[in-house]
Amino acid sequence: MKKFALVGFLAVVLVAGCELFPSISWEDIRGEWDFPNTKFNDSTITTIHLSLMDPAEGESEYRIDLSWNNSENFYYGDGTLSNNIFTGHYQVGGDPDTTEYSITVTFSLSNETLKAVFSGTGPLNGLVLEHGTLGTQ
Repeated sequence: MKKFALVGFLAVVLVAGCELFPSISWEDIRGEWDFPNTKFNDSTITTIHLSLMDPAEGESEYRIDLSWNNSENFYYGDGTLSNNIFTGHYQVGGDPDTTEYSITVTFSLSNETLKAVFSGTGPLNGLVLEHGTLGTQ
């Protein structure tokens, strides 16, 4: 019984001493990220690049730009950031008159690699990018 209590106590101390959901600031993820080839919607997408940019001067919304297959597919959007969650809208391509979709992107960092999980409406819904490496800013 004493061994069980000791093991339980040690488990509580270990869990209390580490952060289960570490906070991520914009400064941690801002920049130019490249991701390895990823399977998405029954295809492999390549040369994936995600830009996480500060709001433009006088603006309050953050910007994301995502492209893959040598910019053959291009998405851009604006929104807000709360901890590690970007919430906003995006459009396909460079035409401002295209349909606008809602999006939530949840970011996590592990060993300096970025993971981005996209959920919402439109073509980016369900996309999961992992093992992103930060390029030059």
